[in-house]
Amino acid sequence: MELSLQEQIFDMLRKANKVLIALPENLTADSVASGLALKLFLQKLQKDVELACSGRTPDNLRFLPASDSIKMSIAGGKSLVVNLNTALKRLDEISYQTTDDRVSIYLKSRGPAFEPSDVSFTVEKFPLDLIVTLDAPSLESLGKLFEDNADLFFETPKINIDHKAANELYGAVNLVEVTATSVGEILAGLLESFEGSLLDEDIATSLLTGIITKTASFQHAQTTPEAFLKASRLIGLGGRQQEIIKHLYRTKSLTLLKLWGRCLARLKTDDAASLAYCVLTAADFEKSGAGTEELLPAFRELLENLSGYRLLVLLAQTGPDLPSVLLAAHVSLPPVKILAALPAGSSQFMSLPQFNLFQAKLSAGSIAEAEKNLLEVLAPLGKSSLGN
Repeated sequence: MELSLQEQIFDMLRKANKVLIALPENLTADSVASGLALKLFLQKLQKDVELACSGRTPDNLRFLPASDSIKMSIAGGKSLVVNLNTALKRLDEISYQTTDDRVSIYLKSRGPAFEPSDVSFTVEKFPLDLIVTLDAPSLESLGKLFEDNADLFFETPKINIDHKAANELYGAVNLVEVTATSVGEILAGLLESFEGSLLDEDIATSLLTGIITKTASFQHAQTTPEAFLKASRLIGLGGRQQEIIKHLYRTKSLTLLKLWGRCLARLKTDDAASLAYCVLTAADFEKSGAGTEELLPAFRELLENLSGYRLLVLLAQTGPDLPSVLLAAHVSLPPVKILAALPAGSSQFMSLPQFNLFQAKLSAGSIAEAEKNLLEVLAPLGKSSLGN
């Protein structure tokens, strides 16, 4: 009899010893909190777990248990293995000597000396049994984590857990629940079904963080009864709701507030196209002291405090690389139309109750050229939506 999706996931988790949890480069509180919850849960099952993301963890999430364990790159990699045939000769001693430009390895036998024919070489594959991706609609959304380790992601079995309709279903098993409010909600049900007795206060707090942030503390109209039930269960298990509210809604870093202020100062609108946008230069980041990790939070602040527009764009030159582009399109605008208007390689990376969020890929050019080109393709979309 064919196993259900949950049963397939449980089977893969039971069999795996070394697991990588991979998060999208554009981190959200939901992805970070869900990753930490899964890591803590798997460690209770005596698994060797690594949690990685090429984006930097926002400071306001540092209160989460084990938040300092998130790595920005994947440890290890392929290794050259020296194989010694000991079927006829026994190894007595191994030693090595290093110089500035080489390492010499000495293999001494108990009888006749080893010959070159006794030695062979192989390349050991990545020492991973399983990859679990969370909140990542595509492998490309993992950013540098995927770009630097493409072989690893193609060769290792993957469990893909997400709640976005645009997910590309790239895993061996794909648990994509588009009716769920968050990955935290999906994981809460999954982990409780797997081994509910392992859910402690820290795991419950992390999962609850994902649900709270994606529902704006249960204030979004699209908050489902299931989200309420899962959150209630997590609070009953010791999830620290007030601690979450304190860190996420009552405190904001000074650098984020400064960057948000610069966003407001640079804000421009095209009312005819129901479009609002702002352009941030490298000087804005330098003067505010903000880093790239505060780009998405600043954009979210704009979304939550600016109403009446169907398109919102943030174009940011954070350094010498190509500008970063974040785009929010009202849910009434079909994502397929948005992606068709954007350059190849652009992708949807988050769904909110009122907006779908996209990141655009830009070709070479100045930030002024990027601004001009984006407005040319987006303005007609906004105008057509008003006409409908």
